[in-house]
Amino acid sequence: PDFLDTLIVIAEEGVGGRKFYLGEPTGAQGVKYGIVNVIMFLAQAYKESIQYDACDENNWELVNDRFPLSNACGQLDMSYQDMHCSEEEAYMECPVKPEMEQYALTSALWFQAPAPFYCGPKSKYPTTGFWDYELGRENN
Repeated sequence: PDFLDTLIVIAEEGVGGRKFYLGEPTGAQGVKYGIVNVIMFLAQAYKESIQYDACDENNWELVNDRFPLSNACGQLDMSYQDMHCSEEEAYMECPVKPEMEQYALTSALWFQAPAPFYCGPKSKYPTTGFWDYELGRENN
């Protein structure tokens, strides 16, 4: 049920101004397009997790033609620390730890792709820069 609930939300409300296309509700072809789209989405996620041996999120959202290091805090207009579980799942929610640090182990493998995400408290990282893909390193 979690996947279906989420699928309905991203199809109807969207994320970051984008919606998941489930096909047109009327007509047999519309439903088929929606089913094929879901199948292709799952196949792509499966393929990438095997091909890149990765489970960590990649820095892939360009902002002003750059990969901001702050994407570790949220991509597609999301703020990960401000996300909350539904009322039924609130018992599983962890409180935000302002001094917590987290480091990803994997990242995309394309030439000069951004390094694995990391994030921590503003006291340690008061500003963030961007990933300079021409130099293949962070630029703060």
